[in-house]
Amino acid sequence: MATPTQATPLAIHGGPKAVTLPDGERWPFVPEAAKKRINALLDAGIITIADGSGIVAEFEAAFKRLVGTKYALTMNSGTATLHSAYFAAGVGPGTEVLVPSYTWHASITPVLHCAATPVFCDIEPDTLVIAPADVARKVSSRTRAICVVHTWGNVVDMDPIMAIAKEHGLIVIEDASHAHGATYKGRPVGSIGHIGCFSMQGAKAVSGGEAGVATTDDPELFDRMVFLGHFGRGPKGEGNHTFDALGDMSLGTKYRPHPFAIALALSNLERLPELNQRRTRNYAFLNDCMRDIPGIETVEPRANCVRGGYLEFKFKVSRSVADCVSVDTLERAIATEGAPVTKDRYSNMNFTYGLLHKAPLFTTFDRRTLGGCFYDPHSYTGPSDKTVTLPVTEDVCTRLLSTLAFADVDEEYLRQIADAFRKVMTNLEQL
Repeated sequence: MATPTQATPLAIHGGPKAVTLPDGERWPFVPEAAKKRINALLDAGIITIADGSGIVAEFEAAFKRLVGTKYALTMNSGTATLHSAYFAAGVGPGTEVLVPSYTWHASITPVLHCAATPVFCDIEPDTLVIAPADVARKVSSRTRAICVVHTWGNVVDMDPIMAIAKEHGLIVIEDASHAHGATYKGRPVGSIGHIGCFSMQGAKAVSGGEAGVATTDDPELFDRMVFLGHFGRGPKGEGNHTFDALGDMSLGTKYRPHPFAIALALSNLERLPELNQRRTRNYAFLNDCMRDIPGIETVEPRANCVRGGYLEFKFKVSRSVADCVSVDTLERAIATEGAPVTKDRYSNMNFTYGLLHKAPLFTTFDRRTLGGCFYDPHSYTGPSDKTVTLPVTEDVCTRLLSTLAFADVDEEYLRQIADAFRKVMTNLEQL
């Protein structure tokens, strides 16, 4: 296909679209193996599993092999894994957890369920993940844990994070919800920190529709997660027998998954290597097509790391262009060319609450009106209009564009998506 020229009228002004092929994604969202497994459960009358046996045990064994940890604990959501991880780590009233602002809010809100305080950290501009240097600056005597998020499948620089944690006696929680199968210097994400948390919701690479799984090598952390949300899982005592005196009671939070969700997740887990291979190839191809487009910056993988999961592909508009043309306008123009492009949904250009460190729940909303455990009465003094400043996050997140994480599409379709970007970015005077 010919490269668009400056004489080409944009589709937003009635010109021909750059993308002429229909959406060519052929990757089946629900594999046939999942249907067979779910039907087998139905035929056997198995509609709940409380003790972690059967297909739950089968999935956990397979996930432990993927991540390389001693323990894996399936749950009904990634949010449940994060709450369980914070609880297991001893996050509680008067403590703080260092977190990125650029993430889905459920990475952070479980901190409030522990009556603790999230402390927001900046990100790296090239990878969009938490910056270890800012983490180091924000450690205090109240810090109990660090939550890193391998956002969009890009891997956090874990060596300095683990060094900070070791120096200060902190627990590291990896939110790897976007990064199934990713590795850091040869080590699978979810095995580097003390606890790994994986969402298996919606369009995640390993999806159960609604499900999650936590991983750890620490028997005491595993024991605490079981005690929080898995009554019926079996006798406690994987760790230090902390809860033996309570018999078979649990804390009553019901986090175990539905077996149908695990049947779907297991079937998707079996396809993960192929899915990651396809998405890696397609993202690299699309980046290659986009690399020389003026005003577009690609998001490359960290050296010595392998991305996985992805969920979405990301591109940055250069600051010089974003200062002249709004990202809203660019999104509309590129989408009108036929490309499946949207503004970034974690940035301050989407959702009603914007970036998390500026969100009302963490600033102007009075959490004392909620009751329950959503604040520490000794340290929380009420709402505040003061927010931290995260210059990199606030800059980058005003100029991010997204496409789908393509798995099984023709290269020509990807090339036409790049052509849509190129056509708009070389005809900015028309906007």
